[in-house]
Amino acid sequence: MKIEYQKPWFLKPKLSQPQTNVIINNNYTISLTFRVDKTYKKDNKIGFFGIPGKNFGISYDYEVDLFVFEYWTKKNDEDEKFHCHVYDCINDKALIKGLNITLTYDGHSYKLYNDFKLFDTIINSDPIVDDYVNEPIYLGCHNMDSLNDKHKCITEMDVYHFSVFSKSLDVKTIENLVTNHSYFLNSAEYDDNYCYYDLSNSSGDEFLLYDGVKDLTFLKKKNKMSSVGFEVIKDKLDAVGCGFCLAKWTQVTMHLHNGTTHSCHHPEPHKVGLEEIKNNPTALHNSKLKKQARKQMLSNERPKECQYCWNVEDNSSSFSDRVYKSSEPWSEPYYNEISKSDWRENYNPKYVEVSFSNTCNFKCAYCGPEYSSKWMEEINEHGAYNLSFTYNGIDRMVERNTKPYKQSEQNPYVDAFWEWFPELYGTLDTFRITGGEPLLSKDTWKVLDYIINTETPNKNLKLSINSNLGIPDELVDKLIDKLDKIIKEDKVKELIIFTSCEGFGKQAEYTRFGMDFNKLFHNIDKILTKLPRVTIVVMSTFNIFSIFSYEQLIKKIHKMKIKHFNTKRYWNSAIILDTSYLRHPPFLSFRILKDYITTDYFDRWIKYMKFNSTFRSLNFHKTQEKSDVGFSTQEIEKIIRLKDIFVSDMSKDINEFAQHKKDFYDFVNEYEKRRNYKCVEFYPELIQFIKNIENENKI
Repeated sequence: MKIEYQKPWFLKPKLSQPQTNVIINNNYTISLTFRVDKTYKKDNKIGFFGIPGKNFGISYDYEVDLFVFEYWTKKNDEDEKFHCHVYDCINDKALIKGLNITLTYDGHSYKLYNDFKLFDTIINSDPIVDDYVNEPIYLGCHNMDSLNDKHKCITEMDVYHFSVFSKSLDVKTIENLVTNHSYFLNSAEYDDNYCYYDLSNSSGDEFLLYDGVKDLTFLKKKNKMSSVGFEVIKDKLDAVGCGFCLAKWTQVTMHLHNGTTHSCHHPEPHKVGLEEIKNNPTALHNSKLKKQARKQMLSNERPKECQYCWNVEDNSSSFSDRVYKSSEPWSEPYYNEISKSDWRENYNPKYVEVSFSNTCNFKCAYCGPEYSSKWMEEINEHGAYNLSFTYNGIDRMVERNTKPYKQSEQNPYVDAFWEWFPELYGTLDTFRITGGEPLLSKDTWKVLDYIINTETPNKNLKLSINSNLGIPDELVDKLIDKLDKIIKEDKVKELIIFTSCEGFGKQAEYTRFGMDFNKLFHNIDKILTKLPRVTIVVMSTFNIFSIFSYEQLIKKIHKMKIKHFNTKRYWNSAIILDTSYLRHPPFLSFRILKDYITTDYFDRWIKYMKFNSTFRSLNFHKTQEKSDVGFSTQEIEKIIRLKDIFVSDMSKDINEFAQHKKDFYDFVNEYEKRRNYKCVEFYPELIQFIKNIENENKI
């Protein structure tokens, strides 16, 4: 199989298998037969197989003509240790000719073989670092996502054989297994095999390869921008029907506070009838409307509610979200059973988001009464905001019968959830609690107690909880105590907390009405200190009010990354800045600042973040220290995206956002009356902007 330059392949277990790397076991064999022709495109240092980040693997360095084997270990509370072994017994001529490299480990020593001849034994019984647990094995690179090109180590190469065994095997056995497929199928070592890929007849044009022997893993191609294989997924989906999408079965967001549900953010949530959930609690996901959409999908039809994807597919060469969502690890492995299913059947989703209540102690400027009880109180008292359209009115909720239940009221949708949850829990991949403010809902605590007390925990569960972290101190302490118990008793696979902030200090408090900025970061600090495995994601709905203090927020988060760095967390960083941009309401979009500010803001943020980027991205062979911790490629790219959007708007007509600016002006005036917040006192940078709107509209 030809591995193209910048398109390495990676090995992943199927979702039915433990989602860990085989090398975390202290007994394994990895064997790779390959060649690198002298004409092939390659970097100065190239990786044959390895695990990115703190690299584990084998490579060749053309600058010094040395073959390299490297890995990291960590013994108890000691510092992590980097091991690098170099050899001159394998050279460029051997790579051109082709060779087999085999690595074995028995818990005490590594053995390296070149064409089944031992060339080194390395005594080392120290455990490898935890970083390797969930990372895949790559073929054809070291760290494809590194910001430093020198650490990507990409190469073209021909791969003829790749196999992994969960046992350290003797060299004679390895040679027989690798060179004789028939021998392997009838060997005693068959049961010890983890994967066995004979790639001699594969062209490399595929995007997904399954192990036809043990069927525990798959190889997937990755290009220089993102994981691919989407062509294969789309073909498989279209083979069932032109509108077939696995997300309609495997994903759900349930707004229990108003009885609505949807499997994707594109179709509007639809109301589930009370009679439906009375007869079938799983109708919270398996509603009549959704089953009719599934029927269409299995009958080569396109449901109208999914028009967003049909527009993408019919008017561009891009993949639609039905392809992306069907490629997710909680969707793709279930293709066969879903494609052959009866549309009438109930199906337990694997990815679930649930909102129990709209009870909230905040009323953020861009939110509304459907998701915030504080907003509902304001609208009931003062009415909607009368702009060029009605903003945050409740008439539509009344028409659609989607007014939220009060937390004090009996909610039949929540009752249905609890009737279903014991069955649903064991099949979940991801469970995320949203709001409202989830920590003000009794049902959030009920979920945590269920996980703590169950005798059959779902240890593969990825649990996430949203919170504004502006709740009373006793609730923060209660959360820490319960999460600490869940973590120490190994009840979940990972546990992540999501919070929100779009600016710094008083400017953040203006947008997120009810926020105490210092309290937010005090609670973040407390959680990261007391829960050393948890990561906190700061979701930023970037908007017009974010621009002027965002640099301070970026620097604040960078300091927190350094302060709370450790190698024990579920995710790589203690705290992550996840910047998405606000689309609705459009009058609060940063895009209306076109012609008022320059790209200098974005340039400063990007420069700072790149200069303070992560160890995993930039420091490939150095011991990780606190000073190395920083922003990931993804965090930086999301800021670059903001700049790209802003730059693209520069060519648009000067009146493109005229109505949105007028709506902004009217909103701010009404906001000031209702909340006694004067915009220009929080944002003196906007004084001239507001005067410009007055002049343009002769106010």
